[in-house]
Order: sequence, then structure tokens, then C-alpha cells
Amino acid sequence: MRAVTVSEFGRPPVVRDDVREPVAGPGQVLVRVRASSVNWFDADIAHGTFTQIAPHRLPITLGRDFAGIVVAVGEGVRTVESGDEVFGLVPLGEPVHAGAWAELIVTGEHTLTRKPPALDTATAGVAALAATTAVMAVDALDLMPGDSVLVVGATGGVGGIAVQLARAARATVLAPGLPEDEEYLRGLGVSEVLPRGDDVIAAVRERRPGGVDALLDAVTAYEITPFAEAVRDGGRIASPTDAAGYGPGRTNVTHGPCTEILGRVARHLVDGTITIPLQESHDLADAAEALRALTTRHTRGKIAVRVA
Repeated sequence: MRAVTVSEFGRPPVVRDDVREPVAGPGQVLVRVRASSVNWFDADIAHGTFTQIAPHRLPITLGRDFAGIVVAVGEGVRTVESGDEVFGLVPLGEPVHAGAWAELIVTGEHTLTRKPPALDTATAGVAALAATTAVMAVDALDLMPGDSVLVVGATGGVGGIAVQLARAARATVLAPGLPEDEEYLRGLGVSEVLPRGDDVIAAVRERRPGGVDALLDAVTAYEITPFAEAVRDGGRIASPTDAAGYGPGRTNVTHGPCTEILGRVARHLVDGTITIPLQESHDLADAAEALRALTTRHTRGKIAVRVA
């Protein structure tokens, strides 16, 4: 079967047509993939970023998100059956080896859920990682009507969905952005667009002298968020990139596949609570270009990968 793999860290992924087809074992589901997306996880894996913290087995198939059709189920699987349309994500695993940029994948029953008929396949294929992460991060902030929240990274997948969830909670959203992003961010639900690249903390404090009630930093990685001083005393900070720090009100969202949260994502997408803008779409054969686009261009929303 065809799959997009990395055989050497730091080199572009390639499409192979000689990858062995997987077989569903107990508790697993075999899915024919129709759609996927690009995430920063893919770039990090391709560059070997995680090799010091987790074992890897080359060649590695890239891709985490997927939407497709169940081909077969292993012993003990109860929630889906052959022919069901599903979406979800392939966990990193130990060793890091399997991914979603392939015609067929095997993944655990708990990593997927049925795709509602009203949800289009392309959107389902980009949703799982970004949307479940955003849901958990906004849950951690425990926003109340009238709260103010600063979302850093609002033009990206996680940040853009978080803005919409915060708006649905009737919070006021502030976000840094480029001048050309202002219309896009306001369309998502940002009330106050701050100059990106300037002193964001000063801009926040000018508008909210006491600080915002909450911060979601979806950008800072491998260090404590530099935007913490924008938050009032006793405020909350959440981060999907381990930037929240530690202590009361600080939550580093550790993402894990979860059928229940995927179900919430599906409901939010169907009822219009959230939308996921697709910036561009690439065929599986052009997945390397999709990955390059994510890492070298200013993105809004998600970059999709068409598998079938």
C-alpha cells in the first residue's frame, strides 16, 4: 500500500507504495483512510525532535489525524463495525512508528468515533488532534460568562478552535495578530486583536489593567510562557505545549485519544459551535509539500491531506 514515510531524520518524507498492509488485532480497528492533515507533531517527528524522550522505529509513517471507513475490527471491538465512517487520530505509540498518512491504518478502538453524516470528510480528517486539544485546554481554563482570555496562536488550528469555544462560553477573547489577520480573527470570535510582535503584555494591561482572567498559549514550546504576566493574580493558564508552568491554575494539557472528547468535537462541528477553516489541501503524493507549507508559511486554520 501507499504511505508517506521518513527513513532518515531531517530529510523530506517520501511516498512509498511497498508498505505492508496492517492487520487489526484485539481491540483494534482497520481503517481505509480518506483524509488527514498536517500537524507540528509531523514536522517534529520528521526532524527527530522526540528521539531523546521516546524510542523510534524507522521508517516512520507520518500523520496523526484521519477520517475514513472501517474495513475490519479486531476481537473485542464493540463501538464500531465494518462500513462505519469514522474519524480520530493515531497515537504516537512506543516506539514511534505508525501514522495516518497511509491508505490503511490500524488504531485502537478508543482513538476514534463515528463520523456524523452531516460532517464532511475533509473537515473530519483535520479535526481530531487540534480540536480535542482545544477542548481540553478550554475545559482547564473553566471560563465563565464575562471572563477575559488571551489566546496566543489564534490563527493556528488549536488556537482558532479555542477562540470559538471561549466565545461559546461567553468569554471576551483577546489575541495577537498581524494586520492582515484581523478580519480572520474577528470572524472566529476575537473581540480585541492586539499587535503581534509588539509588547503583548503591555497591550493587554492597557486594555485590562488588572490582567486577563485566563491565558491559552498554543505557541510557546519547551519553556514557560512569556505571557504569564498578562494574567491577573489568581488567573488560569493552559498550554498544549508544556508552557503553562506549575502550581494552582496552571494546566499543561497532555493530549490522549479519547472517544468521549472526539464525540464532543463531532457535536460542536455539526451544531456550528466550531468550524475549522482549511487553508489548503494536498494529495498524499504531495504530503512533503504540505509539511513544508506548515513550517515555512503563515497559516490560518488547517492544511489538509487527501488520501483517497
